[in-house]
Amino acid sequence: MIKNYLTTAFRIMLRQKAYSLINIVGLGLGIAASLLIMLYVVDELSFDQFHADANRTFRIGFAGRLQDNNFDMAVSPAPVAGAMQTEIPEVETTVRFGLWRSQPMAFGDKTFTERYMLVADSNFFQFFSFPLISGDPKTVLQGTNKVVITESVAKRYFGNDNPIGKMLLRGGEKTACEVTGVAQDPPGNSTIVFDMVLSGQSWKYMNDEQWTSNNLYTYFKTHPQSGVQQVKSKLAVLAEKNIGRDLEKYLGIDFKHFREKGSDIGFTITPMVDIHLKSNKAEEIIPVGNLQYLYIFGAVAAFIILIACINFMNLSTARSANRAKEVGVRKTIGALRSRLMGQFLAESLIYSALSMLLALLLIAVLLAPFNVISGKMLTLSFFARPAVVVSLILFTVVVGLLAGSYPAFYLTSFNPSDVLKGKIRSGFKNSRLRNVLVTFQFVISIALILGSIVVYKQLTFMQNRDMGFDKENVIDLFHTWSLDKNAKAFKNELATHPEFKASSFANTLPPHISWSNAFRKGGTEQDFLLQVYNVDHDHLAAMQYTMAEGRFFSRDFPADTASIILNEAAFKQMGFETMENQFVLNYAGDKPHAMKLIGVMKDFNFETLRNDVKPMAIILGGEPNGEMAIRLAPGDIQAKIALLESIWKKYSSNAFEYSFIDENFDALFRAEQRMSYIVLVFTVLAITIASLGLFGLSTFTAEQRAKEISIRKVMGASIPHIIVLIAKDFAVLVLIAFVIAAPLGWYMADNWLNGFAFHTGVDAWAVIWAGTTSLFVAIFTISFQSLRAARENPVNAMRSE
Repeated sequence: MIKNYLTTAFRIMLRQKAYSLINIVGLGLGIAASLLIMLYVVDELSFDQFHADANRTFRIGFAGRLQDNNFDMAVSPAPVAGAMQTEIPEVETTVRFGLWRSQPMAFGDKTFTERYMLVADSNFFQFFSFPLISGDPKTVLQGTNKVVITESVAKRYFGNDNPIGKMLLRGGEKTACEVTGVAQDPPGNSTIVFDMVLSGQSWKYMNDEQWTSNNLYTYFKTHPQSGVQQVKSKLAVLAEKNIGRDLEKYLGIDFKHFREKGSDIGFTITPMVDIHLKSNKAEEIIPVGNLQYLYIFGAVAAFIILIACINFMNLSTARSANRAKEVGVRKTIGALRSRLMGQFLAESLIYSALSMLLALLLIAVLLAPFNVISGKMLTLSFFARPAVVVSLILFTVVVGLLAGSYPAFYLTSFNPSDVLKGKIRSGFKNSRLRNVLVTFQFVISIALILGSIVVYKQLTFMQNRDMGFDKENVIDLFHTWSLDKNAKAFKNELATHPEFKASSFANTLPPHISWSNAFRKGGTEQDFLLQVYNVDHDHLAAMQYTMAEGRFFSRDFPADTASIILNEAAFKQMGFETMENQFVLNYAGDKPHAMKLIGVMKDFNFETLRNDVKPMAIILGGEPNGEMAIRLAPGDIQAKIALLESIWKKYSSNAFEYSFIDENFDALFRAEQRMSYIVLVFTVLAITIASLGLFGLSTFTAEQRAKEISIRKVMGASIPHIIVLIAKDFAVLVLIAFVIAAPLGWYMADNWLNGFAFHTGVDAWAVIWAGTTSLFVAIFTISFQSLRAARENPVNAMRSE
């Protein structure tokens, strides 16, 4: 019996090739697109789940507010871990590590810059589940200047040689570090990444006793039977006691008075498994994910598979109308209803199964380019999981049964004589449900088109926005501390070359200015948290910032070492009305020191456009400093970089490493760029799938109205008139979809844009363009079948009747 079902099903598929192809390809595309998005979503949700005790592992953060400035950091003070271990019984163990983002390392003539060097407590590899290929997790980080490297780093420095016991030279001072272990590269779904892990005893800061100085990532595990709420309450007591002591020492104010002034400070606790999607703090190790984008991608996947399933069911029910006579004949000659039902269900299941096979084939082909777009390293191994295999089989069966249920249960219920007399067929010509489903498809399609337009427009806005300075052709040169006494000579030689318009040292450059410190407005007790920007005298020329009032630092004024410049945001927030005879207390160091206000700089963006410009203090720093801004003259960029490298090598033995500031800003938009690409690709897919369904339905409509079209042609109707006759019904459905989708899409796009402090808007033309595109695609799709029906010889239709 099953063999007969299959034989009949394949014969019908071959007889109706176009219909079969549309059904299989449409559903296959929908399944493939949805599964790709699901792969992305599952990977995002899997971050840090590989650690053995991930569900009882937490990270300590540092947060609060100072006047109107809120801060929320992923780092915490050095002494908090020890205090928690000693004074909070619910804490099983703790670990700390710092991150050095730009560390020169050398072995022989090989010199590299390590972007992710951790400086960690000795139990790092016992606390986390990062496997060691070589070395004992208990001892690899015990002692001074011991280092564990990853497998990829070992190959980069040592090739196939055994790295254990070899010495790497660290930093500008060339400190020798012994390789004691080799770790597997951290997996792609880890929020903790590293190239090397240096023993904590190598860094004096690990023994720092200040509770308001934050440079370490602190993690803790609770005992299996303990709850984190108890830890939170006891940690608050620790904070008040120890941070309060530092407030009295540095600000001369107790914790109670500090809070009465509207300020607060304390610790936060974030579950490790929530860091990637639910934490967006300052000083995250790597850029975190965005839960909102995950919801968007999930919705897109659901919409696409819904469109595909609607198409599949629409076409299945529409085509079944043409088989009413077949059912009548088969019932007349004795076919059982159960056999007929089985036949229809079997056919639908075969279509569904073939669509699933096509989808898996498409995923195998498209996974590599999808990884490029999404920035992931997804693999096909996901589909080998038993739960996934079962889910795909269930999905195939459910879709097949749903699509085949209408003809199986409805068509087979009629009296054969009614079917053969044509009383049933006419009932299939119009379907309100089918119209509703087509309308729903285009509501989704129009909303996706509008979303793609808005995302693209926002990306263009961010990339072209005036940041308050000219970010083009400015190099950010790293490791400039290593110049040491050669700093002045290096800078002077750059000035002799017309290729370099200006150069300047700074602690860090936009968009990575993240240092902050407490400042007090002179003559008041008002304290403010300001970003700190250490620069030299030539920084204004190198970066081309603009002064709003006053002057910049000058070598003509030796007292400028005790002067300060504020940006407009800080000047306004601190309540200054004039800068004449004003000073600011700087709390950096052991004692506060007064700094004369000499200028106000116009606001410029120095981080992501999601945030407003933060208040900033610009202070004269030393030469050298951590980084260097070098403005290039227009022309051959590569030649200028080669020249810069040759000069660098004359004064420093460290690696020549640099980036462009405009590219660094573009990197901040990477998440939005990826979202843009993904939404665009799947919007095109959604439109394609909807168009395939519309093509099939228009074919069905033309067949159903063949006699009517023939009579109209005989009566003198023109081809354009007949095309309009067939197309107008579908065009009306698209227009109805536009009326529904326009306000819905506008609301969703506007809500997304409000997540940016600086953003464009949702223009009326974007909404109109989305609707017009959908209407054009629909009419273009329908026109093929309409034209074919209009050009058909009327005699053929009349003869078949």
